[in-house]
This record gives sequence, structure tokens and C-alpha cells, in this order.
Amino acid sequence: MIKVKLVAHTPNPEMAVAVAARTCMRDTDYEDFYAEMNEEDAQRILGSVITSNHHSVLEHANFTFAISGVSRVLTHQLVRHRIASYCQLSQQRTDSSQLQFTVPPEIEENPELAEEYNRLMASCQDLYKRLVRRGIPKGSARYMLPSAFNTRITMTINARSLFNLLAQRKCGVEEWEFQEVAQLMHRELMKVAPNIFWYAGPACETQGHCPEEANGYRCPRFVNATSSEVDSRQEVQTLPIAV
Repeated sequence: MIKVKLVAHTPNPEMAVAVAARTCMRDTDYEDFYAEMNEEDAQRILGSVITSNHHSVLEHANFTFAISGVSRVLTHQLVRHRIASYCQLSQQRTDSSQLQFTVPPEIEENPELAEEYNRLMASCQDLYKRLVRRGIPKGSARYMLPSAFNTRITMTINARSLFNLLAQRKCGVEEWEFQEVAQLMHRELMKVAPNIFWYAGPACETQGHCPEEANGYRCPRFVNATSSEVDSRQEVQTLPIAV
């Protein structure tokens, strides 16, 4: 079962980003404009700078996620988001003989293929156990483990990089596992910084167009994106950068 938990973040991330934005635009003492800023000011500033693509200010807010129940297929893709820090379960130092494995839904829906798939995973697990029992180091025995075997990873990433991740990985043409992880990450982020991450997501939701159409894809998320959601986000783009 995939689990995503936000375990730490910059204190008051919305205020941190709003203060960073105001730093760029006001030639006054830091203490003055921090003291006079309230939540309404921060919300207005965030809407202005984010929709104006002044995204460098988002780098001042960091978020740490604990992600588990995912395959190494997922983590191989996750670490391609390079402006982040990662710590992953070591297959060299830990015993992988009891690891669960991920079954893609397309396979799970086919009983015959699912049975063969599960049988192969069990066979790999048995071979791993035999290798370790015969004295093969875990670091060498792991070479035969399929990418479907589960892992866990801790990830720290800033808000700007999260905008990129959510735009790419919540897209309907993305693989199902990363779509689910991105959706769970977004849900966690909305609990602590809704005035930032309301603007995040795939282009079909935030801009009203699908960049994947040029590649011949017809994304189901784009087809189902509500015009009211897109319109409400685009209305904010008419705001001036007033901080």
C-alpha cells in the first residue's frame, strides 16, 4: 500500500515565501515589512508572484516526505527530480527477503497473467533467500531482485521543484504509480500551504491546455478537467505583482 506523509516543512511556509517576495520589491528593513504583513497580505502576494512566474521565491520553502509501499521503478523516476535530497532503504545493508512487491493494475486485472507474475516474484524471493543463506553478501544477492520489489524513501524538496514535479507527475499520461504518489503529495501540501499549492498541478488544470497533445497523447485528465477550475486559476493571473 502506497503511503505518503509530510513529516517536516519550513515553519509557516506561506509567510516565508511571501516575505522573500516582498524582499525583492521593497527597499525597507526586513523587520518592518515582516511585522506589518498579515495572512491576507501573504495570500495576495503569493497569488501575484506565482501566477506571474516569479517562482524563485518558492525555493525558500522546503518539505520533507516519507514515502513507502512503492516500487523501485517509482524511486528510479523520483530521483530524476534533482533539486532534492533523498535517503532510501538500503538493499546492501538490510534483508530484502520479506519485501512486498508492486503489481501493476493492468496485470492484476488479468487473472492468468497475475498468477504468473506473482509466481515469478515468489521465485525471485526464494532465490534471494537461498543466496543469503549460502553466504552471498546481501549487496550481491540484491542484483537479482526485480524493480517491482517495494522500498521506502525520504525526500526533501523545495516548493519550486514541487511545482515541476506535480506538473509532470499528476499528468494523466504519467505511469499510474507516480500519479498516485504525486496526488498524495499534493494532498499533504494543501494541508500546510494551500495558498501556494492551489496553483500547482498539470497544465490542463492550471493553464487549460495539454502539452502532451503535440506528442499524440489524449490525456484523460485533460478531457475531464473542469473549465471552472481552470478559469478560477487563470483569473488570478490578471493580478499585478504588488507586494
